[in-house]
Amino acid sequence: MKVNLISSQTRQLFSKALNKCISVRKWPSDGSSGEVLILHGLGDHSGWHGWAADLLAAEGFSSAGFDWPGNGASDGKRGDMPTVDEACVLLDEMVGTLDQSPIGIFAHSTGGFLVLHWLARRSENHPALQNLRWLWLSSPLINPAYGQSRVKIALALWLGKYFPKITLSTGVRASQCFHLRSESDVEAERQRHGGHHRISLRFGASLLAYQPQLFGAVARIRSDLAFLLTQGTEDTVCPPEFVEALFSHLPGRKKSCLFVSGARHEPFQEENSADLARTVRNWITNH
Repeated sequence: MKVNLISSQTRQLFSKALNKCISVRKWPSDGSSGEVLILHGLGDHSGWHGWAADLLAAEGFSSAGFDWPGNGASDGKRGDMPTVDEACVLLDEMVGTLDQSPIGIFAHSTGGFLVLHWLARRSENHPALQNLRWLWLSSPLINPAYGQSRVKIALALWLGKYFPKITLSTGVRASQCFHLRSESDVEAERQRHGGHHRISLRFGASLLAYQPQLFGAVARIRSDLAFLLTQGTEDTVCPPEFVEALFSHLPGRKKSCLFVSGARHEPFQEENSADLARTVRNWITNH
């Protein structure tokens, strides 16, 4: 597990759109390269990706992010993340409240699924996205139905109509995210900061509803953006074959995909990630 080098500042902001308090985190930088928006995935929190803020700070970027509702220090039942439509509204609200005009966006796992749909709707006309140059997706979620039986999905969708905020286990454990010596220590660290392994039926239903639309959505994202995908070859949460399919549908020609041999769902948490970090820093500098 990586140790963050730079400290972050947190505060609570109220979302009028979702009627919830949202925990916002900022990582300052002495550089002037611009701002980056950091988006975490289901079950973790913004602070878990302080390593990304460290990497970006080394290139002169300041970073800001927030805990999705139902995660970290934000309001909401654990695992009850905003639906895709709600997430798009919340992203509008957050970049406006933070007065942020990001030059880049980092999004991990489920955060990648949500930001792709947001950019499909907003990248052409949102005032805060006029300076956006690149999108870095870390092990993005592409196929939410992967690994789930049809019976389980059908039952969950039926129950979700009557009990939308019931949460179920995702089945994802820390050992699936990266190689570690002590799973109990990592799990305890995640839980201390609001980490979990839950998903609400309504959020799961929203992911499944928007899954067939994902590749059509990415085709509507601005083609002048540069895209970087980083992916572990041993990722069983979001397998590499789905990332390859996403890569082929991304618009424009400025796109790169880095497959990390032997890495799992969080390649940058692996012990031997120094070379990967240098490669990503070079890519960011060039874009």
